[in-house]
Amino acid sequence: MKILLLGIYFISNLYASTEVEKTIKRLNWNGIDVIYLEDNRFPTYDIVMYFADGALSDGGNPGETKHAFGLLDTGTSKFSQKEILDQLEFLGTEFGSDVTHEYSTLSLTGLSKDLNTAMSQACHILRQSNYPKDVIKKELDLERSDLQTIVSSPQALAERVFREVSLANSPYAYPVSGKILDLAKFTPESLRAKTDSFLNHVKKRIYLTGPASILSVEKILKEECQLEGKKDDFVRVVDERIKKSRKHHKEISNNQIVFVPVPDANQVQVKIGRLLNSEEISDRTGDLLAMEFLGGGFTSRLMREVRVKRGLTYSIGSYISSQKQYGRAAISTFTKNDTVNRLIEVIEETLLKIKNEGIKEEDFHNSRGSLVGSHPFKFEANKSFLMQLLQLDHVERPYAELFNFNEAVVKYNAKDIQDTIDNVFGLGKQIIFILGDKSIEKDLRKLPKKYGKLRVVDYKKYI
Repeated sequence: MKILLLGIYFISNLYASTEVEKTIKRLNWNGIDVIYLEDNRFPTYDIVMYFADGALSDGGNPGETKHAFGLLDTGTSKFSQKEILDQLEFLGTEFGSDVTHEYSTLSLTGLSKDLNTAMSQACHILRQSNYPKDVIKKELDLERSDLQTIVSSPQALAERVFREVSLANSPYAYPVSGKILDLAKFTPESLRAKTDSFLNHVKKRIYLTGPASILSVEKILKEECQLEGKKDDFVRVVDERIKKSRKHHKEISNNQIVFVPVPDANQVQVKIGRLLNSEEISDRTGDLLAMEFLGGGFTSRLMREVRVKRGLTYSIGSYISSQKQYGRAAISTFTKNDTVNRLIEVIEETLLKIKNEGIKEEDFHNSRGSLVGSHPFKFEANKSFLMQLLQLDHVERPYAELFNFNEAVVKYNAKDIQDTIDNVFGLGKQIIFILGDKSIEKDLRKLPKKYGKLRVVDYKKYI
């Protein structure tokens, strides 16, 4: 009966995926590639504008790209920040941006009947934002205050510091938003120049979904946004410096323990992970299966061993995230001050048991079924689906990976996932990151030498 239901599920989802794939159209607007997904179910639209460059363009001005996009709505010569925000709110329009090291996006969401008006407003902001000095000072002061008080949010601080520590010696370590010392460098002129550079010289791609009527936005994008695709548009690519830094990181042979003391912490944040080089992120489907089995939910192996059996935490998970040129992998959790050493030992025991004893077929099939069952939810929200397509285009992989996912997953067996977990998460080459009260340092120094030498760092240098 289970086999029959699984077969019906696979067939129905394959059919649904095929039908979705048929609705994707590739267009070209003034030299810019456009990916359009027709959807007449709701009178709404989603538009995402992709730029093939990101924070790696900042050079000596870290955070400049992030702030150039993030502060676009602070004002123009025609409208104040309040007027801009009021107009967007009146139209029910969400206008936002996101910047990674490798690429950047601008997005617009709202009612399709208001798209042309909203896009005209967005084009005005893109081309005419003058980043009023008093307004951006206020925004940057708020950001500075948030960074100065981030210690009150141990989870957020741990993620920020761990990212830089685990990606050390690579171009991706420095935060895309910069640090406190960088905020004083941004000026209206530099932010305007950065935005113009992206609009005029960086390769762009547009993703949109909604009823066919929204295609009328092509004229506005061309005439008011003045968007044009040229053969010499810039695309961020890997260089020799990045290749060497990844090779260096791959050759780390021993664990490292990094301890970040913070005042009055009654909980310890623990992360165990590392940077992945380009060769290590080539099997994305296998990575998803490994991530799901090891720490993908309440029935995952780590959750059972660390929480259910031993009560060392309330939540624990693992992830393998991939970009075009690099990836990250980590186990992430928290525990009480007096159980951190035991927590690390149990995580190691769990990984060694998988390596030495393998994975039971029943456990593997349950984990694989859970992953397959969650896959269709990637199609549930239009913008989420557009971002799936955008990410595949960014890493130069076919859409078939999305639509043929079920077929690809069944080709893996338990041994494949056992090997992936060992290769990615094996404790022989991880950074064991611990953030907590200074009082636990004496206990951390009692950890076995195989976990690596303890290094204490000041969190302030990372904000």
